[in-house]
Amino acid sequence: MEKRAGIQNFEKFKYINTINSLAGGDITKWAQILNMPYERILTKLLLNKTEAEYQKRYAELIEK
Repeated sequence: MEKRAGIQNFEKFKYINTINSLAGGDITKWAQILNMPYERILTKLLLNKTEAEYQKRYAELIEK
């Protein structure tokens, strides 16, 4: 479904997608994100992934 919706169009932005997401879409926070320690960013990305997986599974269970 994501491919049909055009998710591939975001590929041209490379890592900016991640920075923008971590900044909550606020361009004024990009520099702040870029100055954070790598470990903190990685931990946050892993947390986001875990939350998304949980939400997806939970929604699937509710639909049954």
